Amino acid sequence: MDRKVYKILYLNRKTLINALFFLYIIAVISVTFIVRETMVLRTPENRGVILQPFREFEAMMNGTHFFWFKQIFLNILLFVPFGVLLPMVSRRFKDPIITVVAGCLFSGTIEIMQYITGRGLTEVDDVITNTIGAAVGVVIYKIISTVYRLTVQV
Repeated sequence: MDRKVYKILYLNRKTLINALFFLYIIAVISVTFIVRETMVLRTPENRGVILQPFREFEAMMNGTHFFWFKQIFLNILLFVPFGVLLPMVSRRFKDPIITVVAGCLFSGTIEIMQYITGRGLTEVDDVITNTIGAAVGVVIYKIISTVYRLTVQV
C-alpha cells in the first residue's frame, strides 16, 4: 500500500470507523425491516410474537438441525460487528458490559419496532442470540485492541 494512502487512512480512521458503523446500522435496519419475506402478511390483528426463550435452541436439538442452526448462527453473526465497532465509535462503550447491554437494547428495539410495524416476527430468541453476537463482537474487539497495542509497542 502506498505510504500516502496509508497515512490518509490512518489520520482519518475515526471518520472511517464512524462511517462503517453507520453503514452497519443501515444494513441491519434494511435486513430487519425493508428486505422481509412476504410469505405471511402481518396485520395489527395478526402479528407474530413468540415469547418463549430458547425455543430455537430446543427446536435445533429436537428437529431440523440445519435450519435452526442457521437461524441462530445468522442472528449471532448479525450483531458481531455491533460489538466490534461500538467500542471504537465511543469511549463510553469501552466497558464490555455497557456494549453488550447496548446490543441487547438495540435488538429489543428492533423486535418492538417489528411488532409495531408488523414487519417480521417478534421473538425473544432473536434478542438473546443478537446479545450473544454483541458479546462475541466485544471479545473480538478486546483481542484486536490487545494485539494492536502489542504491535504498536514493539
